[in-house]
Amino acid sequence: MPHIIIDYSRGAAERVAIDEVTRAVHYRVRDGGLVKPTAVRTFAREATFSCVGDEHPDNHFIQIIVRMAPGRPAETKRELLKAVLEAARDVAAPALQAGRLGLRADLYESDPNFAFQEIAFV
Repeated sequence: MPHIIIDYSRGAAERVAIDEVTRAVHYRVRDGGLVKPTAVRTFAREATFSCVGDEHPDNHFIQIIVRMAPGRPAETKRELLKAVLEAARDVAAPALQAGRLGLRADLYESDPNFAFQEIAFV
């Protein structure tokens, strides 16, 4: 862990290169020294349907969720989340400057009592 989920409104990819956002966020977390590099998982998914604000067709959002195991100090979690937002902002800057785009990052701790997994790498 962490697992990073990038959700974005339908059509946002027309204004922001989501593949670049995904790679930028992944690399920043993987190479940032705050987590085990081999544990980072990042994916993006477009909302099939979304409503943003007053539902103007030019309104879009990118929501980044970082889910990780508990136990890290608050400052480390803040550093990680700031790095995620900065990496995404670097790519999305032109669209943010043009307006009608929301960018947000949140961090959630996974409860190990309610998370099960199996991992098999060769």
